[in-house]
This record gives sequence, structure tokens and C-alpha cells, in this order.
Amino acid sequence: MGIGKTKKLLKSVSELRYADYSGEPELKDIYQRLTDGRNQFAEILEKNIKAVMQISSLDLMMQHETDKIIEISQNVAKATEVIFGANGGHSEVEGNNSLEQLTNTIIKVSEETEEVYQKIEQGQEELTSIRDLSSQAIEVSKEMRKDMDALLDVINNMNEVIAGIDSISMQTNLLALNASIEAARAGRAGRGFAVVADEIRALAEQTQKLTGDMGDFVEGIKGASQKSAGSTTNTIEALGTMTEKIGNVWELNDENQRHVSKVSESVTSLAAVSEEISSTMAEMENQLRTSTDFMREIGNELMKATEPVVEIEMTLDSAVKQMGQMSNDAFYHLESHEFCQYVRNAITAHRNWITNLEKMVKDRVIVPLQLDSNKCGFGHFYSSITPNMPEVRGIWDALGEKHQKFHKFGSDAIHALFEENYSKAEQVCREAEEYSRELIADMEKIIQIVGA
Repeated sequence: MGIGKTKKLLKSVSELRYADYSGEPELKDIYQRLTDGRNQFAEILEKNIKAVMQISSLDLMMQHETDKIIEISQNVAKATEVIFGANGGHSEVEGNNSLEQLTNTIIKVSEETEEVYQKIEQGQEELTSIRDLSSQAIEVSKEMRKDMDALLDVINNMNEVIAGIDSISMQTNLLALNASIEAARAGRAGRGFAVVADEIRALAEQTQKLTGDMGDFVEGIKGASQKSAGSTTNTIEALGTMTEKIGNVWELNDENQRHVSKVSESVTSLAAVSEEISSTMAEMENQLRTSTDFMREIGNELMKATEPVVEIEMTLDSAVKQMGQMSNDAFYHLESHEFCQYVRNAITAHRNWITNLEKMVKDRVIVPLQLDSNKCGFGHFYSSITPNMPEVRGIWDALGEKHQKFHKFGSDAIHALFEENYSKAEQVCREAEEYSRELIADMEKIIQIVGA
């Protein structure tokens, strides 16, 4: 074989270009070994890129969960301080906490309610006595009214008797007068009879006078009796009204007594429950403080656990960059289909990132989202590989700044969600979607050029 041909074969081998090595078995064997090594290099590069992407994702997830645990422990600590005070620093005189004060207040209210119940019960007994006395007074007044009615009947009978006596005395007076006239006619024989007639007439006149006085007296008694009977009737009516009102008050007081009894029972039960809650809260305080310390320790341990992950990520990223530099050599260069596949993977990762951003803004819940443009699915590949294709270098170089700006939309959206400015977060998400179309268009254009 001539020298020129040998050099040509060596150059094609160094650049892994296809040539006919059938006449040179040893060279053909070397070419095959180099080709296999080149393919293994491509596989290792692909695996390393996937590994560093997975490590970056793991680091992001671990960092997010660590931040959540630390935030939860801080929130629990703050809530514990609000509920129980800083480090449980209440004195014995002031009470352990407001719940203990509430328990003491409830117990005091329970005691005072019991006192009110006892006083209401005493008042109820007094009202019962007054009601019974009022009923007895009504019965006595009714009997008195019956007696007054009977007295009026007697007085009426007396008036009839007096009227009869008065009528008899008038007739006696007339008889005495007639007897005196007849005695005068009789002369001396009738003088003795005249004296008797005069005496009888005088007695009749005196009887008339007495019956007249007795009639006035009886009328006075009758008037007084009628007034007494009227007063008795009014008294009975007044006592009836008073008894009715006392009955109403008694019923209201009895109802109040039942209500106060229920309130007293409820307050007593509440005091018991409050004491139990107070004891439970004390135990809860200890558990919360213990849990807070435990979560804080877990958070610190997770932060320490992420350190090796970060180191592994840096090591893999450095290895990918070294392999990317090796790909600049003609021997290790990426084939067009390999380069295009990386770009397609980047487009898929890019769209997944947009989907996660949209879901996060829609649900208003912050989730792990890669904000470092150098650590996303496209970032590791972009920072490691520089295509040796002049026709795509302009588009490729411009992607770095665009890609960095694109990831800033994610941090802006998270910041808006953190401040609960949901309208701002939605606006940022729309801008990111619009901007993503430009990035994807650039990547698809690169695939079109390289694949042509």
C-alpha cells in the first residue's frame, strides 16, 4: 500500500469515517474497536446526562421537602408559643396558661351558680308559704262574708220585729188614748182607770221612742255590715288576684329554678371537661415542643444528607462537561441523530416544566420546580455540548440567555403565590407560556437544520 493511501486510511480511522478496510485486516480490527469505543462513549455520555438530571431533580426535591419540614417545625414552634407561651414561661401565681385561668373561672361560676340555685330555692319556699297563706286568707274571708250575710239576715229580722213592736206600741197608744177618753166620760168612777190609761200611753210612747232609736241603731249596724260585706268581697277579689299573681310568679320561679339547675349541671360538667382539657393541653404542649425539636433535627439531618447529593451532582456535571469537551474532537463528535435526540429530550423536559408551572398556579400550591437554568433537562446538555455546526451556532448561542430568562418566570410565579397574589401568578404563567413557544420554535429549527 502506498504512503498516500495509508495516510488517508489513518485519517479516516481517526475521524471514524467509513472506508474500505478489507485489504488491511489489522486496520479493520482497530477501526471496529474504535467504533465500539465511540458508541460506548455516546452511551456513557447519555447515561451521565440522565444521571446528572436525576440527581438535580433529587436535590431539588430533597431541598424542597427539607424546607417544608423546617417551615412546619417553625410554624409549630410559633403556634406552641402563641398557645402556651415562650418556653412555657408562666409563673405558678399567674397560672400555667389562659386555659387554667378559664378552668378556674368556670369552677367559680359553677359555685356561684349553685349559690344562686340555693337562693332561688329559698325564695320558692317563701313564695309557697305566701301562696298558702293567701289561700287560707281567701277561705277565712269567704267564711266572714257568709257570717256577714247571716248577720244582715238577722238585722233584717230585727227590723221586722222592731217594726212589729212599733206597730203594737202605736196601737197600744191609741187604745190608751181611747181608754182615757172613756175614763173621762165615766167621771169619778173612771179616774183610776184614767191613771192606768195614762201610764199605758206613756209606756207606749216610750216604747215607740225606744223602737225608733233601736231602728236607727239597727240601720247603722246594717249599713256597717253591708260595708263590711262589700269590703270582704273586695278583699276576696284582691286576695284572689294576688294569689293568681303569686301563682304565676311561683311557676316562673319554678321554671327558673329548673333552668338554673340545668345551667349548674352544665357548668359543673364544663368545669370537669375544662380540667381534663387543661391536663390534655399540658401533655400536648410537651408533645408539640418535643415534635418541634424532632422536626428541626430531621430538617438539619436532611440538609446534611443533601450535601453528598450536591457533591455527586457537581461531580457528574463536571464529568458531563469533560465528555462534552471531548465531543469537540472529531473522533468523539456526536452524530446528527444523537444531537437531535438530545434537543428533542430538552423540548419534552421544557414542556413538562411548563405543565408543572401551570398546575402549580392553578392549584395555588407551591411544588418543587427547577429554577436554575443550568440544572434542568436542557441546562446540563446546553452547558456541556457546543455543536460544531456553523449553521446552528447563532441560534444555539442565543438559547442560553433566553433559557435563563425563561426560568425566571418560575421564580416570579412562586414569589407571587407566596404573597397570595394569584392574579400576578396567572399573568406570569401566561407570559411564560407565550415565551416558551419561542424557545421551542428555536429548538425545533435546530433539529430541522441538523437533521437536513
